[in-house]
Amino acid sequence: MAKQPDRRQDVRVPLREILIDEATRSGASAPRQMEWDVAIHELVDPLELVMRSDADSLSISLSQQDTVLELRGADGETLETVTVPHDALNDFIAEYVDTVRQMARGDSAGLARLEALDMAKKVVHDKAGRRLKQLLRPFQIDHPTARRFFTLLLCLRIDTTRLTGVHGHRRFL
Repeated sequence: MAKQPDRRQDVRVPLREILIDEATRSGASAPRQMEWDVAIHELVDPLELVMRSDADSLSISLSQQDTVLELRGADGETLETVTVPHDALNDFIAEYVDTVRQMARGDSAGLARLEALDMAKKVVHDKAGRRLKQLLRPFQIDHPTARRFFTLLLCLRIDTTRLTGVHGHRRFL
């Protein structure tokens, strides 16, 4: 008997743009804006992005309580709106930042300790990606895309320009 093909084929589509609300963008330093642009560039890479095929752009707005992500089609019509409460990611962000800070301190524990911390950072990133994949289910993203969403949301919430070692696995423009 022939093997049935996977019903859900990963769809790689180019997302034309990701826009951050003007109040957030204008209130940020140039280095922070550059961090966001790098994270956005990685997220919209058409060779990497897995998202619903009718998506064209994404708008992100932040408030004190949550982050709102609005996915739009080519005609500008809203396809999906997902609100991610900050507390849904707070523990992941705190653990990730704590791990990065421990790595930056470079305690005299040596290479083995640094490798363990790097692995811990990857594990937190994976867990956060799984959580975001659930929260962003209407966007139909895969786990690697969810991990890149976490990177973007992390640097929107935390000034990562002040964290040494946060970019251990990032490609730069």
